[in-house]
Amino acid sequence: MTRLTILGSGGWIPTSARATCCAVVRQDDYALIIDAGTGLARIGAMPDLLAGVEEIDLVLTHFHLDHVVGLGYVPGLNLPVAPRIHGPGDWLYATATERLLSRLCEPPLFPAGLESITDTVRELGPEGGTFGPFQITVREQPLHSNPTAGIRVDDILSYCTDTAQDPGTVGFASGSKVLLHDAWFTQDAPRDEGSHTSGAQAAELADAAGVQRLILIHINPAGNEQALLDEAAAIFPQTELGTDNMILE
Repeated sequence: MTRLTILGSGGWIPTSARATCCAVVRQDDYALIIDAGTGLARIGAMPDLLAGVEEIDLVLTHFHLDHVVGLGYVPGLNLPVAPRIHGPGDWLYATATERLLSRLCEPPLFPAGLESITDTVRELGPEGGTFGPFQITVREQPLHSNPTAGIRVDDILSYCTDTAQDPGTVGFASGSKVLLHDAWFTQDAPRDEGSHTSGAQAAELADAAGVQRLILIHINPAGNEQALLDEAAAIFPQTELGTDNMILE
Protein backbone atom coordinates (compact mmCIF):
# COMPACT_ATOMS: atom_id res chain seq x y z
CA MET A 1 0.00 0.00 0.00
CA THR A 2 1.19 3.51 -0.83
CA ARG A 3 0.31 6.36 1.52
CA LEU A 4 0.56 10.09 0.85
CA THR A 5 0.70 12.40 3.87
CA ILE A 6 0.61 16.15 3.39
CA LEU A 7 2.66 17.75 6.17
CA GLY A 8 2.57 21.32 4.86
CA SER A 9 -0.16 22.69 2.61
CA GLY A 10 0.54 26.42 2.82
CA GLY A 11 2.75 28.82 0.96
CA TRP A 12 5.26 31.50 1.95
CA ILE A 13 4.19 32.20 5.57
CA PRO A 14 3.38 29.34 7.96
CA THR A 15 0.31 29.75 10.17
CA SER A 16 -1.15 27.83 13.09
CA ALA A 17 -3.25 25.86 10.58
CA ARG A 18 -0.85 25.47 7.67
CA ALA A 19 2.87 24.86 7.55
CA THR A 20 4.68 25.45 4.27
CA CYS A 21 5.00 22.77 1.63
CA CYS A 22 6.07 19.25 2.48
CA ALA A 23 4.63 15.84 1.62
CA VAL A 24 5.65 12.24 2.31
CA VAL A 25 4.96 9.29 0.02
CA ARG A 26 5.57 6.00 1.81
CA GLN A 27 5.55 2.41 0.62
CA ASP A 28 6.72 -0.37 2.93
CA ASP A 29 10.16 0.54 4.32
CA TYR A 30 10.77 3.41 1.89
CA ALA A 31 9.80 7.09 2.18
CA LEU A 32 9.96 9.86 -0.40
CA ILE A 33 9.74 13.39 1.00
CA ILE A 34 8.84 16.16 -1.43
CA ASP A 35 9.97 19.63 -0.36
CA ALA A 36 11.25 20.63 3.06
CA GLY A 37 9.09 23.53 4.15
CA THR A 38 8.10 24.10 7.75
CA GLY A 39 5.75 21.13 7.43
CA LEU A 40 8.76 18.86 7.82
CA ALA A 41 8.67 19.65 11.55
CA ARG A 42 5.38 17.74 11.86
CA ILE A 43 7.34 14.49 11.59
CA GLY A 44 8.39 15.07 15.19
CA ALA A 45 4.78 14.77 16.38
CA MET A 46 3.97 11.77 14.15
CA PRO A 47 6.22 8.89 15.32
CA ASP A 48 4.38 6.31 13.22
CA LEU A 49 4.87 8.22 9.98
CA LEU A 50 8.39 6.91 9.35
CA ALA A 51 8.47 3.97 11.77
CA GLY A 52 10.26 1.07 10.11
CA VAL A 53 11.58 3.15 7.23
CA GLU A 54 15.03 2.10 6.04
CA GLU A 55 15.53 4.56 3.15
CA ILE A 56 14.54 8.21 2.75
CA ASP A 57 14.95 10.37 -0.33
CA LEU A 58 14.12 14.08 0.01
CA VAL A 59 13.43 15.83 -3.29
CA LEU A 60 13.34 19.62 -3.55
CA THR A 61 11.30 21.38 -6.22
CA HIS A 62 13.34 24.58 -5.82
CA PHE A 63 15.26 26.53 -3.20
CA HIS A 64 12.95 29.31 -2.02
CA LEU A 65 13.10 29.48 1.76
CA ASP A 66 9.54 28.32 2.35
CA HIS A 67 10.48 25.04 0.64
CA VAL A 68 13.89 24.39 2.23
CA VAL A 69 13.86 25.96 5.71
CA GLY A 70 12.77 22.66 7.25
CA LEU A 71 16.15 21.14 6.45
CA GLY A 72 17.40 22.92 9.55
CA TYR A 73 15.00 20.83 11.65
CA VAL A 74 16.37 17.46 10.51
CA PRO A 75 18.98 17.03 13.29
CA GLY A 76 16.20 17.30 15.87
CA LEU A 77 13.62 15.03 14.24
CA ASN A 78 15.19 11.66 15.11
CA LEU A 79 14.67 10.31 11.61
CA PRO A 80 15.26 6.55 11.36
CA VAL A 81 17.90 7.13 8.69
CA ALA A 82 19.60 10.19 7.21
CA PRO A 83 17.83 11.41 4.07
CA ARG A 84 19.49 11.57 0.70
CA ILE A 85 18.78 15.06 -0.63
CA HIS A 86 18.10 15.71 -4.32
CA GLY A 87 17.77 19.20 -5.77
CA PRO A 88 17.58 20.81 -9.24
CA GLY A 89 20.59 23.08 -8.72
CA ASP A 90 22.65 22.18 -11.79
CA TRP A 91 19.59 21.63 -13.96
CA LEU A 92 17.56 24.77 -13.26
CA TYR A 93 20.12 27.26 -11.89
CA ALA A 94 23.54 26.14 -13.20
CA THR A 95 24.74 25.92 -9.60
CA ALA A 96 25.35 22.68 -7.73
CA THR A 97 22.65 21.75 -5.23
CA GLU A 98 25.23 21.10 -2.53
CA ARG A 99 26.64 24.59 -3.00
CA LEU A 100 23.20 26.20 -2.76
CA LEU A 101 22.27 24.27 0.38
CA SER A 102 25.62 24.97 1.97
CA ARG A 103 24.81 28.69 1.83
CA LEU A 104 21.78 28.01 4.01
CA CYS A 105 23.45 25.47 6.28
CA GLU A 106 26.68 27.15 7.27
CA PRO A 107 27.65 29.47 10.14
CA PRO A 108 26.46 31.94 11.18
CA LEU A 109 23.07 31.00 9.69
CA PHE A 110 23.16 27.36 10.79
CA PRO A 111 26.02 26.34 13.06
CA ALA A 112 25.81 22.56 12.59
CA GLY A 113 26.54 22.52 8.86
CA LEU A 114 25.04 20.52 6.01
CA GLU A 115 26.85 17.38 7.21
CA SER A 116 24.55 17.30 10.26
CA ILE A 117 21.56 16.90 7.91
CA THR A 118 22.84 14.52 5.26
CA ASP A 119 25.98 12.93 3.90
CA THR A 120 24.45 12.54 0.43
CA VAL A 121 23.43 15.41 -1.85
CA ARG A 122 22.55 14.50 -5.42
CA GLU A 123 21.42 16.40 -8.47
CA LEU A 124 17.85 16.09 -9.70
CA GLY A 125 17.98 16.29 -13.48
CA PRO A 126 15.42 16.38 -16.29
CA GLU A 127 15.74 12.62 -16.72
CA GLY A 128 14.16 11.92 -13.33
CA GLY A 129 15.01 8.45 -12.08
CA THR A 130 14.16 5.51 -9.86
CA PHE A 131 13.67 6.37 -6.20
CA GLY A 132 13.05 3.30 -4.07
CA PRO A 133 9.98 1.56 -5.54
CA PHE A 134 8.92 4.64 -7.49
CA GLN A 135 9.72 6.00 -10.93
CA ILE A 136 10.05 9.77 -10.68
CA THR A 137 9.40 11.98 -13.69
CA VAL A 138 10.24 15.68 -13.56
CA ARG A 139 9.50 18.75 -15.61
CA GLU A 140 10.82 22.29 -15.60
CA GLN A 141 8.12 24.78 -14.66
CA PRO A 142 9.36 28.11 -16.06
CA LEU A 143 6.43 30.29 -14.94
CA HIS A 144 7.70 31.36 -11.54
CA SER A 145 10.10 34.00 -10.22
CA ASN A 146 12.73 31.24 -10.46
CA PRO A 147 12.02 28.03 -12.35
CA THR A 148 10.76 25.09 -10.31
CA ALA A 149 10.50 21.34 -10.82
CA GLY A 150 7.22 19.51 -11.22
CA ILE A 151 7.41 16.04 -9.68
CA ARG A 152 5.45 12.97 -10.80
CA VAL A 153 5.53 9.73 -8.80
CA ASP A 154 4.52 6.84 -11.08
CA ASP A 155 0.79 7.28 -11.78
CA ILE A 156 0.15 7.90 -8.09
CA LEU A 157 0.50 11.65 -8.00
CA SER A 158 1.80 14.75 -9.69
CA TYR A 159 3.07 17.60 -7.51
CA CYS A 160 3.10 21.00 -9.21
CA THR A 161 3.60 23.99 -6.96
CA ASP A 162 5.02 27.49 -7.40
CA THR A 163 3.98 27.93 -11.00
CA ALA A 164 1.54 30.05 -12.93
CA GLN A 165 -1.02 28.22 -15.04
CA ASP A 166 1.10 26.15 -17.41
CA PRO A 167 -0.39 24.20 -20.35
CA GLY A 168 2.56 21.82 -20.12
CA THR A 169 1.18 20.54 -16.83
CA VAL A 170 -1.67 18.81 -18.67
CA GLY A 171 0.51 16.27 -20.44
CA PHE A 172 2.82 15.93 -17.46
CA ALA A 173 0.02 15.08 -15.00
CA SER A 174 -2.17 13.17 -17.47
CA GLY A 175 -3.56 10.01 -15.90
CA SER A 176 -2.30 10.71 -12.40
CA LYS A 177 -4.59 9.57 -9.63
CA VAL A 178 -3.96 12.77 -7.69
CA LEU A 179 -2.75 16.21 -8.71
CA LEU A 180 -1.41 18.41 -5.93
CA HIS A 181 -1.35 21.87 -7.44
CA ASP A 182 -0.52 25.43 -6.44
CA ALA A 183 -3.62 27.52 -5.72
CA TRP A 184 -2.65 30.98 -4.54
CA PHE A 185 -5.54 33.28 -5.45
CA THR A 186 -9.09 33.49 -6.74
CA GLN A 187 -10.04 34.90 -10.10
CA ASP A 188 -11.76 37.91 -8.55
CA ALA A 189 -8.78 38.69 -6.30
CA PRO A 190 -5.71 38.07 -8.46
CA ARG A 191 -2.25 38.13 -6.89
CA ASP A 192 1.16 37.21 -8.31
CA GLU A 193 -0.47 35.94 -11.50
CA GLY A 194 2.88 35.52 -13.26
CA SER A 195 4.19 33.17 -10.58
CA HIS A 196 1.19 31.34 -9.14
CA THR A 197 -2.13 29.76 -10.11
CA SER A 198 -5.73 30.49 -9.20
CA GLY A 199 -8.11 27.85 -7.93
CA ALA A 200 -10.03 27.96 -11.20
CA GLN A 201 -6.87 27.62 -13.27
CA ALA A 202 -5.71 24.62 -11.24
CA ALA A 203 -9.11 23.02 -11.79
CA GLU A 204 -8.93 23.61 -15.53
CA LEU A 205 -5.56 21.84 -15.62
CA ALA A 206 -6.84 18.93 -13.55
CA ASP A 207 -9.87 18.52 -15.80
CA ALA A 208 -7.77 18.60 -18.96
CA ALA A 209 -5.26 16.12 -17.50
CA GLY A 210 -7.97 13.64 -16.55
CA VAL A 211 -6.79 13.15 -12.98
CA GLN A 212 -9.06 11.53 -10.40
CA ARG A 213 -8.58 14.09 -7.62
CA LEU A 214 -7.25 17.62 -7.32
CA ILE A 215 -5.71 18.70 -4.02
CA LEU A 216 -5.04 22.44 -3.74
CA ILE A 217 -1.75 23.26 -2.01
CA HIS A 218 0.52 26.26 -1.43
CA ILE A 219 -2.53 28.02 -0.03
CA ASN A 220 -2.18 31.77 0.50
CA PRO A 221 -2.28 32.53 4.25
CA ALA A 222 -4.13 35.79 3.52
CA GLY A 223 -6.57 34.34 1.00
CA ASN A 224 -10.21 33.26 1.15
CA GLU A 225 -9.98 29.47 1.31
CA GLN A 226 -13.67 28.78 0.83
CA ALA A 227 -13.80 30.99 -2.25
CA LEU A 228 -10.70 29.23 -3.57
CA LEU A 229 -12.32 25.82 -3.16
CA ASP A 230 -15.68 26.96 -4.54
CA GLU A 231 -14.28 28.33 -7.78
CA ALA A 232 -12.15 25.22 -8.35
CA ALA A 233 -14.92 22.75 -7.52
CA ALA A 234 -17.29 24.53 -9.91
CA ILE A 235 -14.95 23.45 -12.73
CA PHE A 236 -13.59 20.17 -11.33
CA PRO A 237 -15.90 18.71 -8.66
CA GLN A 238 -13.29 16.26 -7.35
CA THR A 239 -11.36 19.14 -5.78
CA GLU A 240 -10.30 19.32 -2.14
CA LEU A 241 -8.36 21.85 -0.11
CA GLY A 242 -5.11 20.34 1.02
CA THR A 243 -4.76 20.38 4.79
CA ASP A 244 -1.84 19.59 7.05
CA ASN A 245 -1.77 15.94 8.21
CA MET A 246 -4.11 14.95 5.36
CA ILE A 247 -3.62 11.29 4.48
CA LEU A 248 -4.49 9.65 1.16
CA GLU A 249 -4.14 5.88 0.73
